[in-house]
Amino acid sequence: MPKRSRAARRGNSPNAALTEMKTLLIGYARQEIVTPLTQLGKTLKLGVLGALSIGIGLIFLAIAGLRLLQTEASGVFDGNMSALPYVVVLIGLLVVLAGVFALRSQTSRGDRS
Repeated sequence: MPKRSRAARRGNSPNAALTEMKTLLIGYARQEIVTPLTQLGKTLKLGVLGALSIGIGLIFLAIAGLRLLQTEASGVFDGNMSALPYVVVLIGLLVVLAGVFALRSQTSRGDRS
């Protein structure tokens, strides 16, 4: 004999069936919608904070490299070549950016080694 639901045991009252359906729908929505969204929010928050930290660190590293080139190699970059440290730092940042995009595209294709 199949098991009977609570509404069936109470005499098939329409109000009891509606109350049970409402409870089930709220529980399902909470389980399948609200909980994953809160977990996604936590993950996104940590990802954004990590990206900001790496970005700020990269900016500080670029400024430090620029200052190093300007102070330690001051005789080399005098006169017409005074803009060369900026070009060197810009090329370094572009190389890092290209490496990040290459790694990201390799990871998104599933070619993890």
